[in-house]
Amino acid sequence: MATQNIDMAALFPEINEKATVNKVIQFFKKTFPRMVRTSGQNITDLKSPVITDMPKGNAVGNAAEATITRRLVAKQIVEQTRQAISHCDYRSQQIMQMLYLSSNRYYDYQVQEKIGYQETQYFYYKNKALLSFADAYLLDDLHVYK
Repeated sequence: MATQNIDMAALFPEINEKATVNKVIQFFKKTFPRMVRTSGQNITDLKSPVITDMPKGNAVGNAAEATITRRLVAKQIVEQTRQAISHCDYRSQQIMQMLYLSSNRYYDYQVQEKIGYQETQYFYYKNKALLSFADAYLLDDLHVYK
């Protein structure tokens, strides 16, 4: 079996860390909350949907299909977000869960105090957590490349 040369630089180009961190923050501030609402799920408790055979009204055209598709995509994004966080190291999981998955969302200073880090140390680990999330999230490339 012949060994193929793999161009690692082409597969994993250098990222702009600051821009990637900002893109992930925007994902958690705008996209993720909307997907949670659209999915019909609670941020702290993923449950199986309750399906009933009771009709809810007459669907006109493809409106019902579009609504179902949006809900399914939103559920997939919520689940992939949770999975991506679970693939990060424990410290990163702690930070992201408090900032983005807790029903009582914490502010940076509260997470910093709760974990017991100095400000510089906290933001170093927060940025590391967000970069790890960008690596683990598979539905969209959240990296910004140089």
